[in-house]
Amino acid sequence: MKYMLTTDTHFNHALIREYCGRPDGFEDLIVRDWSLLDSAKHTLIHLGDICIGQETQAHEKYIMPIKCKKILVRGNHDNKSLSWYAERWDFVCDSFELLFNGHYVYFSHKPQPEMGHFTRNIHGHTHGNMHRSEEFINWYLPEYHLDVCPELMGYQPLSLETLLRKEILS
Repeated sequence: MKYMLTTDTHFNHALIREYCGRPDGFEDLIVRDWSLLDSAKHTLIHLGDICIGQETQAHEKYIMPIKCKKILVRGNHDNKSLSWYAERWDFVCDSFELLFNGHYVYFSHKPQPEMGHFTRNIHGHTHGNMHRSEEFINWYLPEYHLDVCPELMGYQPLSLETLLRKEILS
């Protein structure tokens, strides 16, 4: 199984271009390869903040057509009920942990303080520019926290394996 990571897609958020320097048509850039995700090979892990407004429309247009398994870690803008998301996602949570290739990985929307046995916290929320850094700046560790926001990942999902391999080699 190949885990693919994305976060902070912010579909329907007109001001995100201004706030984060996203290009026109960023939504199409984000989803351009999602049709290649295969149900037998891939699981998409979305680390929250799917959209801003028009949630049903955004899910019908962008999320429901995805053929692979889908995990949602809810973000601060994902305000629908768990049951609403459960109708559209295979698994919904506020965070989870995974042992993957010898790494104890903690997945969350916002960066979380270092917690004992975890080797990495993979998250979104900071948009590559330490957005809202006052929430975590006192304990944020670049060697522990990995931001997978679209601005840093070329607006494409990144495989967990590739992300961890890059971190080991750098």
